[in-house]
Amino acid sequence: MKSLLCLFLLAICLSFSVPAMAEDASVRGVIGKEKKITPATPEQMEEAFKVSDECKAYDYTNTHYDCDCIGMTFLELRRKAGNAVQAFQLKETAKKKCPNAPQMAGMIYTRCLAWAPSRLGEDYNAFCGCYGSEFAKIYAKNPSENQLVREYQMTRALTACNIGQVNQRKQDAQKMVRKLKQDGIYDELLPGAALSNDLTNKSTIKQK
Repeated sequence: MKSLLCLFLLAICLSFSVPAMAEDASVRGVIGKEKKITPATPEQMEEAFKVSDECKAYDYTNTHYDCDCIGMTFLELRRKAGNAVQAFQLKETAKKKCPNAPQMAGMIYTRCLAWAPSRLGEDYNAFCGCYGSEFAKIYAKNPSENQLVREYQMTRALTACNIGQVNQRKQDAQKMVRKLKQDGIYDELLPGAALSNDLTNKSTIKQK
């Protein structure tokens, strides 16, 4: 209902604004001639309602795009183009103008939480927040569904959040621990570690 009301109010505003701006409200036609923008018709409004509802019917489109924005943008494009352009072309143009950055940020963050803890340790939460935010900003500039474009966007977001640096810190720490053990000073620096390992080993033996 909210989307229908938004589209209805937009159509009314556009209809009233067109007569007052009849001289200026024009767009270039295919052959370069100016074409006046006509008020939205009931058929065009109904078509826009359907476009918005179709977007909301699927989790993918509802997450990746702002469906209310798509409906309103579609209506604006239809008014300008009339019936000369197919609905599919107008929808694709509207999608480009209506990325859903907040939803994308949330989705990427949630997905990140599923794999990051085991790979990044205690830094995982801050990293996932950064990754979700950066990916959403990059995606919003080019909401493409092309797989190669998505992979490029993912790589840029990971790089912006220093995924390599996080992994490097973890690797450096592991190397340091191995070095300390080889030099025989690991237990001296971390006396509790030896006791913990001893208890773990005894528990393992008892279970066997």
